Amino acid sequence: MIRIVFKIDLGKCIAVVPKREDVKGSHVQDLNETFKHFLLRRKGICPVERHRKVVGFQNFVRLLPWWNLNDFTKYFENEKKKAPSYLCVTGSIEKPIRFTIYLVKKTEKAFKRKHEWTLSSLKEANFRSKESPDFELQLEKSYQWVATSVEEKTSFFSLLHQICSRLHRPPKFLNYQAEEVDESERANIAIVSVPKDGQIIESDEEDFGLTEREEVDLEKVLGRAENAVVNAEAFMEQLAKELSILDGENIHSIMESETQVNALMDSIDLSIGALEEIESELQDYEDSVVQVKNAVEKIEEENSQMGTASRNNQLLLAELTNLIETLDFPAASSVVNADLNTPQGIQKATQAVYSLKDALTLEENIHPALLRMQAVVDQKRRLEKYKNKFSLNLTSHLAKLFTHYGNFSSLDSVSSIQGFRLPPLLPMHKELSPYTQLSGWLKAMDFESFTSLVKTYTTSIQKIYDKNVKALFEEARNRISGSSSASSKIVTESTGDLRIRGRYFGKTRVLANRDGDTESQGSGEGSVDSSERQHFYDVLEQLLEGLEPAVNSEENFITSFFHITDASSTPTATSPSKNVGGGEIRRLMTIMFESIETELVSFLTHYEKLESSFCMGAMVRLGNHALKPENTSTYIGMIFGSVLVQEKRSFDRLMNSYVQIINDSRLVRKAKPGILAFVTDFEDFASMSETIFGGSVRRSDLEKWYVRMLTAIFDGINRLSNEGNKTPGEVIRMENFHRLHAILSKLKVPALDQQKRDAKTKYNEALNAYVTKYFGRPLVKLNEFFEGVQGRVSQGVKESEIGYQMAFSRAELKRVIKEYPAKEVKKGLDALYKKVDKHLSEEENLLQVVWRAMQEEFIVQYKSIESLIGRCYPGAKITLEFTIDDILLFFSEIAQSH
Repeated sequence: MIRIVFKIDLGKCIAVVPKREDVKGSHVQDLNETFKHFLLRRKGICPVERHRKVVGFQNFVRLLPWWNLNDFTKYFENEKKKAPSYLCVTGSIEKPIRFTIYLVKKTEKAFKRKHEWTLSSLKEANFRSKESPDFELQLEKSYQWVATSVEEKTSFFSLLHQICSRLHRPPKFLNYQAEEVDESERANIAIVSVPKDGQIIESDEEDFGLTEREEVDLEKVLGRAENAVVNAEAFMEQLAKELSILDGENIHSIMESETQVNALMDSIDLSIGALEEIESELQDYEDSVVQVKNAVEKIEEENSQMGTASRNNQLLLAELTNLIETLDFPAASSVVNADLNTPQGIQKATQAVYSLKDALTLEENIHPALLRMQAVVDQKRRLEKYKNKFSLNLTSHLAKLFTHYGNFSSLDSVSSIQGFRLPPLLPMHKELSPYTQLSGWLKAMDFESFTSLVKTYTTSIQKIYDKNVKALFEEARNRISGSSSASSKIVTESTGDLRIRGRYFGKTRVLANRDGDTESQGSGEGSVDSSERQHFYDVLEQLLEGLEPAVNSEENFITSFFHITDASSTPTATSPSKNVGGGEIRRLMTIMFESIETELVSFLTHYEKLESSFCMGAMVRLGNHALKPENTSTYIGMIFGSVLVQEKRSFDRLMNSYVQIINDSRLVRKAKPGILAFVTDFEDFASMSETIFGGSVRRSDLEKWYVRMLTAIFDGINRLSNEGNKTPGEVIRMENFHRLHAILSKLKVPALDQQKRDAKTKYNEALNAYVTKYFGRPLVKLNEFFEGVQGRVSQGVKESEIGYQMAFSRAELKRVIKEYPAKEVKKGLDALYKKVDKHLSEEENLLQVVWRAMQEEFIVQYKSIESLIGRCYPGAKITLEFTIDDILLFFSEIAQSH
């Protein structure tokens, strides 16, 4: 006999069965049918129909696998020693549905629940291998089970995956590939998952769970049948009889209501007839409305056609009126017979030609189809003739004016040149300004003639500016040299006789020139004095200021007169120095003022060959003029910027030559090297540079080279200090770093504060090294004695017990002290003073500084010896034969005696 244990409450339905092999086939069908009727037979609904609607039973059948179902998995913890257990997944009948996983253990008498988990607590399900029956579920901890077969495991995972896939937060399935499940099977399951936070999330599918009333009815039915569980077949027969009685009552009730049904059918027939009559009348009304609609639409169409014709007539009239007004040109005589010599004639011609321009540009205002009309074609041809004739007259007239000014040699520019300014062509600009609008018309209507006119202007005016620019630079040379004859000599003499050239230049030195070659050049800051240098810079400043007004005036004029804008600018293939900014205006200005850059570069190159440091002042002044607000984006600013680049290169070459001189310097073969030449040169160079650069915008370039030069000077001092034969290297470093620190302190350049601190540090290091090396220890034996004392103390001997050591007894100490009487100490210091005086040079005058440092070192040694005597020989009353006052007196007398 198979024993089945049921536990039924209103919330859950749990069934536990033994293994599949223990149940015979004859009992399977009986148990299935019995349990179906037991759960589902209620309110006259047949068991089969209710089987498809009740979710509770469907869940139960699918989640509690019995004999012929595939979602029941057997679990063995220990097959030999322990009773078998079963892993079951159940779903509740009550709404909402909750799923639970049970671990059921089989005992001798019944089945017992061992563990239970909610399905929402399942975090991970590991299928593992397809060949192995073992698997793993991650609940509150990891559980590992072994199914009876791989097929049982697969079936269990299939159902578990199907249920979990519809939860709000499904667990992870590892090593498992889900198979497609028939949607018809899934459609009958409404799943409700309960997340960890306890909120219930219902699915969108229909839920057929038992209501509270149905549960009450079911309890009443079960209450009447006390032996329903024990004798299921008798309970089923009782329910079937009750269902038959109810069905019979339903049939009798239907038969008794036949008369009322017939009356209802007659009423429906009458209603249908009335509706048909109403529908016929509505059809008549609809036919009438359709006729009216057609008539209205026809009227609307005729009105629309009349409106279209009216609008077309109005548009045609407007178009023809516009065409006639555009092509009509009554001022033809003013164009053909224009007077371009008087202001009134120029103004009248300007108005006429702009009207002609509007007529010729009718394509913008007239439909393209009208342009093919013969009348329009003929009128355009006549207008083109007017345009060509006036364009020819205007071009010829302006070209004659340009040529006239270019060949007008009587233009008085001598007074302006003598005033050291490039004379602007203001009278010519004033006379040409009335033609400005006509020039714009010519550019728009006949660009080829306009281009030819621009070329004529630039070619003609170039002659004037070339002559005036050369005269201005000749005047600059005269002002620098003092006479025109001297100026001509400067221009014509060869490079090899630079030493006798001009009034102010004498010495020469080989430096790298602008092209990187080696030529005789001025000796830098030493070849001219400050007044001569300032005179050159003043002339250069006046020269740059004299160039600006005329060039800016000409640029403004041609921009306005020839209507040149940025939009019309096109780059030109010129040299890099002449292509800065690009554009048409730059091209025209380059043609007219090409000589300015050439003359300025030649002027600066010539004088920089005589005095190489002139490039510094030229760079400062060019930078100031190039950055003027009024020169921004102008041609003269571009010229100054181009020349500034070349001057910056000359300045870099000059500074490189200075650094190279420092690196190539050698120590002078004399008794006392003293201050090295490049240190003195740097002082002169820095003084001159600060005067030239001041607070200019180019100061950053100078400060960068300051740092490089000081780096070379520091390296040079250290290098040459090791080459001295008689003079100690410490003295060379001490004197030169002292001088260098003084120079940097005088300059007060914030960018050189670090170098100033480094110079001070190196000076102190050299001073201390010299004092330590040459002063040494004048009390040699006494120092050696106390070195031995300190050695014994370091070995662990107490200072108070030193006097008991044979080698360091009081008698031995007194003997050593007697060897250094005051007279001998003074004699040794006097010899040391003479040696120091022999080492140091008179340029820097550091003798007293060094002597005072030696005095302080001697006092330190004296105090150290006195301290050791007091600690190691207490109460012995042993002292040196001279005091600190005697030391100070010795040093003072020796310094005064020399």
